[in-house]
Amino acid sequence: MKIRVRYFARYRSLVGKSEEELEVPDGITVGELIEFLKERHPELKNEVFAEEDDLADVNVSRNGRYVKFDEALQDGDVVAIFPPVSGG
Repeated sequence: MKIRVRYFARYRSLVGKSEEELEVPDGITVGELIEFLKERHPELKNEVFAEEDDLADVNVSRNGRYVKFDEALQDGDVVAIFPPVSGG
């Protein structure tokens, strides 16, 4: 199935593009997509997601709404990957 992944902030800088269309296995979850992206873009693995617990350092939306890592993706989804935002 095909999905579109959009990268924001430091993730866009590390990957070197703002978005890409990917062919991924049917039924892939958000968490599995993160693992897929770490393999596709080692700079994410080395700089951002070095440890499994670092998933807390990433926000993911699917078609404009925040999702949990166990949510399954569907063909045509648009997934946005961005760092947490803090304010004061």
